[in-house]
Amino acid sequence: IHMVRRVLLLMLLFSSDAISDVQHWQLWKQHDGASVYYKKHDNGIFEVQAEITVEGVTANDFMTLLSDTDSAPLWIDNVTHVKVLERLSPSETIVHTEFDSPWPLADRDMVSYSCYQQLNDTQTKLTIAAKTGELAKRQAVIRITDLKAHWLLTQHSSEGQSLLTITYEIYANPGGAIPYWLSNKVGLKSAMHTLLALKLRLINKTYQADQQVSQVGNCSHTNKQ
Repeated sequence: IHMVRRVLLLMLLFSSDAISDVQHWQLWKQHDGASVYYKKHDNGIFEVQAEITVEGVTANDFMTLLSDTDSAPLWIDNVTHVKVLERLSPSETIVHTEFDSPWPLADRDMVSYSCYQQLNDTQTKLTIAAKTGELAKRQAVIRITDLKAHWLLTQHSSEGQSLLTITYEIYANPGGAIPYWLSNKVGLKSAMHTLLALKLRLINKTYQADQQVSQVGNCSHTNKQ
């Protein structure tokens, strides 16, 4: 009997852990097909997850839009400028991004390494991480050095209609004196605005393809950041 109780107790503990992991993401808001979730890290910073499904587009359409860096400020919330600094391979790039911060906070910028990989027959993933030592810092602009993000692209279909589900996850420490309650609030709103604008640009195809759209491949330069 004691052994049975122990087994049942262990099963209960493991099932509780599994439930807590599943419930770790908290829903912030749903609007026009977009859903935004968050989970709080020990340091008080939110990790944000946003998801939307778009009809009649492909993962290549998304990567083509992403290659149009001139139009990035039109759909990526709070971004003012994006420039590809270096293309390490067909699947890997070094990118400089500038962000507009609400007054009176200092603006931010970031140098990041990104890699585009094929996960399986229906999924591809663009992984992004902050990179240091690549570009001189600008005066009065705070460099973001702690960021991890990814775009997960899942191709599927329903009733003969091609669908692309786009899942975006990001954790970023904004640095500087910005209070986390404010950066968390901005992060949630930015994720929602970005996904809704992204959907419109994909549907209307309001973007220009760059000569070099990232292709799936290996992340051979990951350890060289």
